[in-house]
Amino acid sequence: MNNTVLAMLRCPVCATSMQITEDGRSCKCQGTRTHSYDFARSGYLNLTRPGDGEGDLKEAVNARKLFLSAGYYEPLSNEINTILQNLNAKTVLDAGCGEGYYTNRMANDRAVLGVDLSRAGIDSAAKQAKQNVTGAAFAVGSIFSIPVRDETCDAVTNLFAPCCEEEFSRVLKNGGYLILVGAGERHLMGLKQVLYENPYLNPGRADLPTQMVEVERRRLTYTVTVEGNETIEALFSMTPYYWRTSESDRIKLQNIDTLQTELDFDIFIYKKGD
Repeated sequence: MNNTVLAMLRCPVCATSMQITEDGRSCKCQGTRTHSYDFARSGYLNLTRPGDGEGDLKEAVNARKLFLSAGYYEPLSNEINTILQNLNAKTVLDAGCGEGYYTNRMANDRAVLGVDLSRAGIDSAAKQAKQNVTGAAFAVGSIFSIPVRDETCDAVTNLFAPCCEEEFSRVLKNGGYLILVGAGERHLMGLKQVLYENPYLNPGRADLPTQMVEVERRRLTYTVTVEGNETIEALFSMTPYYWRTSESDRIKLQNIDTLQTELDFDIFIYKKGD
């Protein structure tokens, strides 16, 4: 864990700053009663508190890894990286980072901390970072109570995860930026045309910030052909439709080996302060 990311962290119990122990195996806080957190073998910290809950299980994480590693969402990742570059963001929090696909691709030119409640996701992200990524670090933690100090981030990215405006505003520097991504109205329309008799448009994000200043909104759209039934099923499992679709509709995907579908992303950029 590099010093820039370490300086962002705070103890989830007493909210004081953290430092790495002399043996390099743990982080401890600077509070009156010292709290210590061991690094996992893959390099992440578990900074959860009792009652924070749990994130995605290993099966869901593996499905996302399978799909995202095929590169279908790479244009979205590239767009986010371009925005961060244009904003000159050097310290970034990826809130709700999952398995770290976007996080690790952000980290070549900046310090990035990925936070998510999924231990399986964070473990996977940290293992990837350990292999070939510099600048990325990961912690298991809640985005509703982020283990990050006040006003330490140039930017917060929040891709398909809940928007916690109060917490995001707290950790952002004054003049810092929040980048949100959600499904556009025609996102995965090809998938829905296979599943449903009457496919519907997506409603868009309903949890946009109300206190920050909206700087810009963009729409990124393109069409992909997803190859292989296993990859198609992995894509389906990443979506909210997975939980809303009847068994009779789900089986429509069983014998499909090629899926052409639109990808449609809404990107929102907000600024803290004037």
